[in-house]
Amino acid sequence: MIYKSLFIQVLIRLSSILLLSFLMGWIFWATAYPYMALLVLMLTLWLSYRLIHYLNTTNGLLSQFFLSVKNEDSALSFPKNISGKSFDELRRGMQEVNHTIRDLRLKAQKTEMISDAIIEHAAVGLLSFNENGVVECINHKGRELLDVHNLYNIKALQKNDADLFNLFEKIKAGDTRVYHLQVKNVSKYLLIYCTTIKQENKELKLLSFTDIKNEMDAQELESWQKLINVLTHEIMNSVSPLTCLSEKLESNYQQIETGTVLTESVLTKTRNGLQVIKEQGQGLMYFVEAYRELSRIPKPNRQAIVVSQLFIHLQDLLHMYSNEQVQYHFSIRPKDLHCYADEALVKQILINLVKNARQAIHSNGEIFLTAEEKQNGNVEISITDTGCGISGEDMKNVFIPFFTTKEEGSGIGLSLARQIMRLHHGHISVESEEGKGTKVKLVFQHSC
Repeated sequence: MIYKSLFIQVLIRLSSILLLSFLMGWIFWATAYPYMALLVLMLTLWLSYRLIHYLNTTNGLLSQFFLSVKNEDSALSFPKNISGKSFDELRRGMQEVNHTIRDLRLKAQKTEMISDAIIEHAAVGLLSFNENGVVECINHKGRELLDVHNLYNIKALQKNDADLFNLFEKIKAGDTRVYHLQVKNVSKYLLIYCTTIKQENKELKLLSFTDIKNEMDAQELESWQKLINVLTHEIMNSVSPLTCLSEKLESNYQQIETGTVLTESVLTKTRNGLQVIKEQGQGLMYFVEAYRELSRIPKPNRQAIVVSQLFIHLQDLLHMYSNEQVQYHFSIRPKDLHCYADEALVKQILINLVKNARQAIHSNGEIFLTAEEKQNGNVEISITDTGCGISGEDMKNVFIPFFTTKEEGSGIGLSLARQIMRLHHGHISVESEEGKGTKVKLVFQHSC
């Protein structure tokens, strides 16, 4: 509507100027009063001036409006001394747009204030910084957990904890880490999660972290209680027969003191009893040695491993235990896939897991070993069998040391695997359905 009114106004004024120009030429050339053309010329010049003034006034209003928007001036007022219906409509339209912009700006400011309040009072620490380490945002909980008054650059963390600085600098999007932080004799376990956000033309790293020490303590206590229960059960199973046999042998030999002749039957029972004591003692020593094995895992020497070569070595080992009832299938995507890990420790894990899978297959079955690169760059190696599977009740205890459902099992295979994966900053998971099979996944981080 404003544009239409402005167009009509300009069209009328241009048409008037054009007609007056023709009239001036006709008077000057075709009449006996050429001096009258001067009056027409003055009127034409006056109309031209009014047209220019009209356009300049319109441009001035538009310029004032856009300048107020640029300067975020929500108190813009337009002069009312400019008359004309088109100017009234233009003034009214600009004021409505200005009020809308003001309302949107106020709404955005309120939203920003609420967001800032939520971030500042969040129950987890939040820290964002750019590629140069310059901190864009750190909330109250983040300053409290890191014990800093303020943080302008993460390089300032080097003075107090260089390892934490290196972790913040190298952690990748999607990674989760647990870091033990010691601040003023206070021990904290920070669960750190990383993601990235894009702001304008720069990428920011956003870290969220919280202290899980209480959860860690509770989990550790629960793990110790389960371990103590298993240890107690195993030791009692070994010691109880020893006690009974010792009492029986002592009773037999007490008869010698009363003058009873030592018969062949007593000697046979004594030999058998000593043999049982020996076997139980050896079993107890084997149990203790298995416990020592859990606590003597060396620090991984991580290097680039070509997964195809790792699988070839594994195939050679499996060939020694070939079994027509079990078929092995190997798959690698891509073919040149490699991961950063300690090759000897990874072989130990895979051998134990394949052994478990083979023992779970009571008749004909298959074992699938698959290695693939995930979208985040991590490497996943999985061992899937078509065996008997694991019951839901037993699934809760598969990672507890010495827990086993097999008569000849030590119960440290999965516990050992989990410890080795933790030392690699990776993780292990087990999926199983009773009667259908089990799948164990090993996930290695994409870089060392």
